[in-house]
Amino acid sequence: MSVSWMPGWVTHPGTPFTLRSGAHEWRGERPADWAAIGAGLRAAHEELRRLPVRRIVEAFDVTAERWAKRDFAPRRAVVRDASLVTGMSEETIERALDAEVGNLRAESLLAALTRELGDPEVLDGFRGGTTAVGPRTVLGVFSGNVPGLPARSMVRALLVKSSLIAKVPAKEPHFTAAFLRTLHDVEPVVADAVVATYWDRDDEATMDAALAEADAVVAYGGDRACAAIRAKVRPDQFYEEHAHKLSFGLVSAEYANRCGPAEVARRIAADCSDFDQHACLSPQVYLVQAEHARAVAQYLADAMRLAARDCPPGKAGEHEAIALGHRRIVAEWRAATRDTSEVWAPDGLEWTVVLDDSLLPLSGAGDRVARIVPVPDLPSAVELMRPYARHLQNVGLGAVGEEFWRTARALAVLGASRVCEPGAMTRPSMSWRHDGQPRIANLVRWADVELHPELATE
Repeated sequence: MSVSWMPGWVTHPGTPFTLRSGAHEWRGERPADWAAIGAGLRAAHEELRRLPVRRIVEAFDVTAERWAKRDFAPRRAVVRDASLVTGMSEETIERALDAEVGNLRAESLLAALTRELGDPEVLDGFRGGTTAVGPRTVLGVFSGNVPGLPARSMVRALLVKSSLIAKVPAKEPHFTAAFLRTLHDVEPVVADAVVATYWDRDDEATMDAALAEADAVVAYGGDRACAAIRAKVRPDQFYEEHAHKLSFGLVSAEYANRCGPAEVARRIAADCSDFDQHACLSPQVYLVQAEHARAVAQYLADAMRLAARDCPPGKAGEHEAIALGHRRIVAEWRAATRDTSEVWAPDGLEWTVVLDDSLLPLSGAGDRVARIVPVPDLPSAVELMRPYARHLQNVGLGAVGEEFWRTARALAVLGASRVCEPGAMTRPSMSWRHDGQPRIANLVRWADVELHPELATE
């Protein structure tokens, strides 16, 4: 099955490409005539604009309902292929898709539209003297650290009735095209407003050609990759990026007393195990008030073991396994040289729990390394996070009452854009203002009618 999606109106021949992972390969097609693609997307945009926003929401709802079933054949194929590319277990990918697809139901989409626009139907025409208009064409450059991640920005663009050029991620290229094929079965007008394909990062000619057809750009990736895209964006193009981010967890003594250290550990294990800890929303470190830190770490070892049994970790590549082994050696060396450090781990690299009195070194990107760092109190924890404020995204905050709200405010001032309970770090809703901005409202341009007698007849 192709990893690209070309609407039926694309009639000119494209350029074939092949993506490989070990002995496995998948094929797709890249447009050769981007001017024709741009013209086709502009026409598709006009067709999409005629659909009521609630009909678009309904199309996503029906599509998501089909994809919510784990035995749905296109989903089964995506899970199998994504496991081969990412190395993640099939159960890990199933849970990632459960989370992403669950956000695409009608209730969730309407809640997000209402929160950001007030009245979703301002996208259909004037309501109360105001209307909202999305860009003609959005270019989305997606990353694949979490299977299904492109769905959010793809859906946001289509909800505001923009056509879309989607650059699928090499690390997980299967979901986008497969989802669009189902969407086409439900509502062809919506799916036909998207061209999904792939090009190499160093293929500047294709990137420039795609950019030339876009009015807005949404980019995911590391700081360097996003900077390269940002440098190409024209002044008249709207630009949104989701670059490198870090997330942390905090647990107060009162929260640990209320929940018990075993339950706190179970919630931390969920945060550190979901998506093999590869999401930006996954915690790098949990800062736990000192009197409970060791007990939480001890229980956490059992919780990580159970999480690995229920949802097996993926197979790390050779380089990733070497890096993970080195991280564990460093932790074990620190534990051997100081009384305040300890490591719990199986013989393999399925998971690691580290108790350490220092925030550094950060554990790196994922692979189920749960670090517990004791802190005297939550204000001290916030101060420890200050050097990472520029990249701060998500905080799992275990606190109660006034201490919760005081700490949540301090984290917001520091730079966090999301605060949730431990155990829920990797399950953001569509209503979350992703990285601190209203991602639907930012895409639209507003027009207001004022000082006109026709307002009374609307």
